[in-house]
Amino acid sequence: MKSICEYLEEDERKWKDRPYIHVWREGKFQAVSFGKTISDIKNLGKALNDRGLHGKNIMIYSENSYEWMVLYLSIMGYVGKCVPVDKEWTEFDIRNTLSVLDIDAVFYSQKKKECIKKLQEVYPGILCVCIEEEFLRYIAAGAKSSSPLEGERNLQKTVMILFTSGTTNVPKAIPLTQANLFNNWETLYQRTPMREDDISYVFLPLNHVYSGVANFLYSIISGMQLYLCSDITKIIEEMLLVRPTVVCMVPLILSRVYETVTNETAQTERIMEMLRGIRFLYCGGSFTDLTIKKFFISQGVHLLEAYGTTETSSVIALDIIGDLNIDSNGVIFENLDVKISEPDENGVGEILVKGGSVSSGYLSRNDHYSEFDSEGYYHTGDLGRIDETRHLYIKGRKKRMIITENAKNVYVDEMEELLLQNPNLQKAVIFEEDHHIAVSVIGNLSREEVTEYVEEINRKLPKYKRIKNIYVRMDVPGGRIK
Repeated sequence: MKSICEYLEEDERKWKDRPYIHVWREGKFQAVSFGKTISDIKNLGKALNDRGLHGKNIMIYSENSYEWMVLYLSIMGYVGKCVPVDKEWTEFDIRNTLSVLDIDAVFYSQKKKECIKKLQEVYPGILCVCIEEEFLRYIAAGAKSSSPLEGERNLQKTVMILFTSGTTNVPKAIPLTQANLFNNWETLYQRTPMREDDISYVFLPLNHVYSGVANFLYSIISGMQLYLCSDITKIIEEMLLVRPTVVCMVPLILSRVYETVTNETAQTERIMEMLRGIRFLYCGGSFTDLTIKKFFISQGVHLLEAYGTTETSSVIALDIIGDLNIDSNGVIFENLDVKISEPDENGVGEILVKGGSVSSGYLSRNDHYSEFDSEGYYHTGDLGRIDETRHLYIKGRKKRMIITENAKNVYVDEMEELLLQNPNLQKAVIFEEDHHIAVSVIGNLSREEVTEYVEEINRKLPKYKRIKNIYVRMDVPGGRIK
């Protein structure tokens, strides 16, 4: 296992002039070479260190981009701790995050400018940098700098901090080291040997460990080329153009592809031909519909269901190509110790994970919220069973959490806690209805007042957490609010 800076030094020697990251510009995908990318990473590292950010916490608050990727590797490899957050987060989420973790700098996209402007009024000490306006200046400053640049070679040092959520004032901050991040590479490579002639199409948010680690970070080891999605509505169109061999998928997008190919459109055969050309089509972040999974596998598509968590640096279990058992949610990685806690008569209990990819535990959360025990096991909150061949079968949730089809986590307890800040509500129950968030409340407010209150809360929340359907019970019979 090497460090990020060591992998990049190796890449520069082996692949300096080879295309690496492709970005849609001027009506076509244009390539940035390994050499140019690594030069930008190092120059940015110098500039950040010259600004006094060495060892500091640096947040990335932006959509996927080439600049995002350079920031990610530069911060972790040469500067300090990278804190990538969801581009859908609101000012409310960011402020709650800042209540848990001190942030020294934020690199944000132009689309987040208004949000950042409000935050700067409250946190004037945070360096805020607009990527579109300042990124090239930082690269240029680093290129002129005479400061030495030392890579972070200590694999046990925290280089990334991720948040499971930002909605309450007690969000969970997850520290990850380079040892955590690279621990699963060898096992993943044994299952799916990615190599330098592979092409990966990237459309999932890189702030998630699933795409950020397995899809992007591991590319500095495999050497595969990356194509960044230009528009989420053009995924199929661009995949037909790029013809990728490695893709990270989520069930929501997979179901849309399924609908397209089963509707017998003019594109059906072209799409199926493209899908069959993908060597490894991972699908994770949520549970894959078994009907859809069986369909694609029967059509010769190498669809591999993946199961993992942020706390375990992503993958815990992954399907094996050619495995006849496709009813499971993957085969547990050989390098991980996974067991079932307090199994019932059917062998079902909470899934516990221990191993080199597992975080040391939440920051600033030495209380009853911690899911890390004294033996080093992470308690996932998922219920499942393991058979004699280490196939894992997910059976539900122990913790109250809704996992949306696009792999977003909605923590029920924190949403209810947020609603109950209004003293006129006695009870609030969050649940999923028709793939949307719904709530049932009991209180002394009229239906109109509850609607207004929920709308006020929705304005604070990312779109995927917003409450769509509301049910109200009062002293007099209430009803559903449309």
